[in-house]
Amino acid sequence: MITLYTAATPNGRKASIMLEECALDYNVHALALDKGEQKQDWYLQINPNGRIPAIVDHDNDEFAVFESGAILIYLAEKTRQFLPLYTSESPKDRSLVIQWLMFQMGGLGPMMGQANVFFRYAE
Repeated sequence: MITLYTAATPNGRKASIMLEECALDYNVHALALDKGEQKQDWYLQINPNGRIPAIVDHDNDEFAVFESGAILIYLAEKTRQFLPLYTSESPKDRSLVIQWLMFQMGGLGPMMGQANVFFRYAE
């Protein structure tokens, strides 16, 4: 069983979509970002950055994973889905998937996040 610590944000949704696609059993612990729950000591033990999402894999010695990209890679490797295994004969397949993930994490994702903030909240 996995516990997903998240909120209704694009980054939070990435982890929940991956958990669903991997057909893993999980519980959701929704954090109240507006109340600073993600900065409380108990949560900082799970994610020292004090952000969402994070997961705790109870089937793997209570292993905590934070940062959405790291969670996606962890879940893909755990289930052997969506990310080719590395072999010396074919490192290209795995690299291609990771390249697109990094593009989303460092390029497209942040730009969409900024667009959302300026469209919805900034004057």
